Amino acid sequence: MELNKIKKKTALQIMLFIIGSLLIFLIYFNQPNKNKSQKITNDISIAEDVSQEKDGINTFEGLEYKGIDNNGNRFVIFSENSSFEIEKPEIIYMKNIICYFYFKDQTVLEIRSDKGVYNNITLDMGFSENVNMFYKESSLYSNKAEFNNSKNSLTVEGNVKTDSPSGNLVADVVNFDFIDKKLKVSMYNEDKVNIKTKFK
Repeated sequence: MELNKIKKKTALQIMLFIIGSLLIFLIYFNQPNKNKSQKITNDISIAEDVSQEKDGINTFEGLEYKGIDNNGNRFVIFSENSSFEIEKPEIIYMKNIICYFYFKDQTVLEIRSDKGVYNNITLDMGFSENVNMFYKESSLYSNKAEFNNSKNSLTVEGNVKTDSPSGNLVADVVNFDFIDKKLKVSMYNEDKVNIKTKFK
């Protein structure tokens, strides 16, 4: 009788050991997958779970990307409608865009446009049609703008107009340097203008 009790106790201990080992395996060895899925969720989110596929093109509503540019600035780019070709999933075509750059000095650059393109590998961005930019107390309007991640610069061109406390400006091309927050203004005609000014 005593031997049976010992055998039952031993079997119970072995079973508890196996269950404990299985729990430890599931908790610790599956952790990287959990972190990976959390990272993906942080980088890409779909506000409204609406997607369609037609003729090799995926379309989404309420698509948002988050990331960090080459200079260490956080950014968020959101569009009401987005699409990409299945063969080129890194190129995202967007409509009704809002983009925010959060600089290290706690300032924020806001960009809005009717259309745009985002490369989710290089992090380059293109904005077109009714481009509006807002930085501190200044605003800028243009036909298009292109953010080059490798150069840390934003090139704005096409009927560029700025409105700031220091005055208004009309130009053909404006380059906004993400490192020193300065504008470089130039014109296409022979009377070239090349002004470097702080974007206040």
